[in-house]
Amino acid sequence: MLQISRTTPAYYFTAVAHHRLQIFRTDKLKQILCDAFDEARASHGILIFAYVVMLDHVHLLIYSTREMKDVLRLMNGISARRVIQYLKENNFETSLFKLRGETKTRNHKHSVWHHHTDSLEIFGEETFRQKVDYIHMNPLRAELAVDQFEYRFSSARQWAGKPSDDEPLLTDHLKIKWR
Repeated sequence: MLQISRTTPAYYFTAVAHHRLQIFRTDKLKQILCDAFDEARASHGILIFAYVVMLDHVHLLIYSTREMKDVLRLMNGISARRVIQYLKENNFETSLFKLRGETKTRNHKHSVWHHHTDSLEIFGEETFRQKVDYIHMNPLRAELAVDQFEYRFSSARQWAGKPSDDEPLLTDHLKIKWR
């Protein structure tokens, strides 16, 4: 069990798509993103407490013993590779063209994410719960759903204790020790 505190903060971050392109319009690409986050969790010991995948950005509330900058690099890097791999394998040339940028030092030609991810360390339970609520209400504010539990690519159902049988990404929220 993990207790959110000054010595064990959670990380809240928002990753925005390159040029705010609506990359995640299809359920297939949203699922690829969720699978990539699950891969990062499994291979790097990251706990994912809450999430939502929107059309052009994602919100995550996570924990890791690694520094926040390293966790962000891992999450964004793995997810970008999986998205670009899918687009290449399925000949989505127009989408790849929109993601094209300057060739980077490691020969990266495409950019899924804007390079200045908003991030914040969360130390207290009240702020943590506010961020969870904000994450789960995002699809309603964007008018993608009328009820937070109907939006598939969100952890809202899990937090309510009513997960579906085929959740896109299982969360670790039950590992939190509340005061």
